[in-house]
Amino acid sequence: MITLSENLSFYKKDIALAHIHSLKVAFGGTVLAPEIWVQTEENEVCSVLARFGGRIYIYSDKKNLGEIKEFINLIGFSEIFCDKEVALELDLKPKKEFSVLFLRAEQRQKQTEQVSLSALYKGLKAGEDGDIVLPSFDEFAPDVSHRLRHGGAAAIVNEKGSALAFLSPYGGIINGISVENEKRGKGFGSSLLFELCELIGQDIFVCSGKKALEFYIKNGFSFLNNAVIARRN
Repeated sequence: MITLSENLSFYKKDIALAHIHSLKVAFGGTVLAPEIWVQTEENEVCSVLARFGGRIYIYSDKKNLGEIKEFINLIGFSEIFCDKEVALELDLKPKKEFSVLFLRAEQRQKQTEQVSLSALYKGLKAGEDGDIVLPSFDEFAPDVSHRLRHGGAAAIVNEKGSALAFLSPYGGIINGISVENEKRGKGFGSSLLFELCELIGQDIFVCSGKKALEFYIKNGFSFLNNAVIARRN
């Protein structure tokens, strides 16, 4: 059975579920709040779905994907973010695939300093030759500004580079770490990653393409699974 859920406390080690919790933190109680549903079997949560804009995020333990498939076709979507195996079971076509990496960290209770959105955006743009793909500044600024104001994001901008993560009560998701070309190879990226992990704490996820995979593994992350952004076949 799939029902709307206003008070979501369910958590498992899954990046789609981490996204759902981060959206709830940042936009819950506003007109932009994500719609969240839970699927239960024998009074146990087996799947969680959230629709934010045209994208649906899906966590599922794969117990009843037939019901999930019917449900997402009923409510409509432009794309899905989920585990690759879930996407294939739902007959979705992966548009983009990521390696999901994971690290368990201890939170240091540090506070994120105020950052200039334009400086953050400019700094992250320097990493677009790697795995970072940014929207336009007009899309980036209001979303990230709202998250930062409501405890849904952590950002760093300093002489080493720029970094951004989205947060939830259970940890967070690294959105990007960027160092300018002339500063690369000097350990600045690893130093930024360490600072960002201290801000996030708990469970830390990152979606990595091939270019950044070695960087994260070298810094203690381990492979968790593959996730995709997918569309209808």
